[in-house]
Amino acid sequence: MEDNEITIKQALEIGVKAHNQGKLNEAETIYKNILDKAPSNTDALHLLGVIKHQLGNHKEAIEKITKAIQLKSSAIYYGNLGMAYNALGKDEEAAESFKKALEINPRYEKAYLAHYNLGIYFKDKGEILRALEHYNKSIELNDFPEAHWNKSLVLLLLGRFKEGWREYNYRFKKEKPSDNRVFLKPEWKGELLKGKKILILSEQGFGDNIQFIRYIPQVKEKRAYIILECKKELIKLFKSLEIDDIVEKSKIIPNVEHDFYIHLMSLPGIFNTDLTSIPNNPYLKADKELAEKFRAKLNSEKFKIGIVWTGNPQQENDKTRSTTFEKFKTLKIPGVELFSLQIWNASKQLDSQYTVDLSNEINDFADTAAIIENLDLIISVDTSVAHLTGAMGKPVWTLLSFIPDWRYMLERKDCPWYPSMKLFRQKSPGDWSSVFEEVKKELETLVKNRS
Repeated sequence: MEDNEITIKQALEIGVKAHNQGKLNEAETIYKNILDKAPSNTDALHLLGVIKHQLGNHKEAIEKITKAIQLKSSAIYYGNLGMAYNALGKDEEAAESFKKALEINPRYEKAYLAHYNLGIYFKDKGEILRALEHYNKSIELNDFPEAHWNKSLVLLLLGRFKEGWREYNYRFKKEKPSDNRVFLKPEWKGELLKGKKILILSEQGFGDNIQFIRYIPQVKEKRAYIILECKKELIKLFKSLEIDDIVEKSKIIPNVEHDFYIHLMSLPGIFNTDLTSIPNNPYLKADKELAEKFRAKLNSEKFKIGIVWTGNPQQENDKTRSTTFEKFKTLKIPGVELFSLQIWNASKQLDSQYTVDLSNEINDFADTAAIIENLDLIISVDTSVAHLTGAMGKPVWTLLSFIPDWRYMLERKDCPWYPSMKLFRQKSPGDWSSVFEEVKKELETLVKNRS
């Protein structure tokens, strides 16, 4: 009996070694062989569950790990059970598993991950301060970059900008960093440039670029020669700004002479932006010739509204922030003409009985700006079009999820970044119906007063 136990122990060590080397199939076979001889071996059950999770079979992972837990209560078992539940989108079960892991051992090997995931859970529920507590605990235990990053989003959501910008820099230390290129020139810290060339690097989504391009005039005040790297869809739009040169964004560092570099979204931190010092005057404008071209196409005596119901499907939070065209049908009221500025595949959802489709007219954001210039109002979920409309100082109603992106903060109906923007918020997660009821009511009043 003793020899058999030693054999199982040795086999488990071999399996763990293969597992740690990423040889999942080999490790799986070893764990199964162990369980053939010792069906109640909790470590083999647990680790087999972990492999199932890693291979994407989360239901079987839960089954195996739960069986191990029934035989032995363990913090690491509960922690990995939580990860499997997370992968299935079972948030409540995941949270209970993480809580149980921390009750058993508050400092077990992966306690920082349990706290990190609980931070996400409580943020999604709207318990922002509890989320912050868990992110802080994750950082205390492991200095976990993902926790720093998520902490920054919570701090900014709360309007605690000074702390938030500092933590926001952890976006470059995440597992999937905002930019993993290695720059050979020094990063700009805000000093006077005296004609030196600075390379400003765009990052993240189109809306982020549009929001933070507002800092170009402040960089120019430092007597800088500005070279901007941005996506091609934004180049024509941004040419109206005080930029000396624009290059198209690629996976490599632009081959242009420069003395310093800075990422666009680091600029608010450099300029010590708080709620009282956001540069929020209109800073983008439509090309006059393009605007004139669209004027005839958008000719209508009715109140002209541009609509957008979904953002870039590649964005990690797109399912939460986006809705469907069906919801916008309720806004087709007497006296209103709806124009769709929707691109991506979602544009196929629209019904021409309700909306004029402009998707074929839009090649880049300069076209979008020219269309916006000719409309009376934009109603959009949280997309780059909402940002662009706000940046132009044109009226925009932005429709937000229960816990929105940090820049819209909490509870307020206005947006400190865009004075021409009005916010409509979900009252509970996924509740678009009440949002559209509120929008329709306000729109009816607006149209009535106009007529």
